[in-house]
Amino acid sequence: MTSPSMIHAARRAPDALEHVIRMVRVIQERMSGPEEACTIVHLFQAGFTEAQVQAYRDPARALMQGLPTGLRHNPPGRLAAKLALGRVPDIRAAFARRQAAERPTWSAPQVAERAPAEVAS
Repeated sequence: MTSPSMIHAARRAPDALEHVIRMVRVIQERMSGPEEACTIVHLFQAGFTEAQVQAYRDPARALMQGLPTGLRHNPPGRLAAKLALGRVPDIRAAFARRQAAERPTWSAPQVAERAPAEVAS
């Protein structure tokens, strides 16, 4: 028996929807094959773990019927974080330009000769 924590981790994985879609493809291939059925053994042979089979079996069936999967494949803030990650190169480039503009350009030091100071006696 698979532990509930492993099933929970499989359901909340960032790539859970990709696994569900892959499971749907495996099920459809087996259903249209010579056996006309897809068993847990077929899913194991396709590379799914026991936790993944238990976590993704019902969402895969729902997806095949056109129903919502029930998976939270986009937790709150994930979309905002992905959009922010896309802006990182622009932000870094703007920061580098600003630093370059603020940095004084190099020039040779100005040397001025002065008269020697009088020595007090």
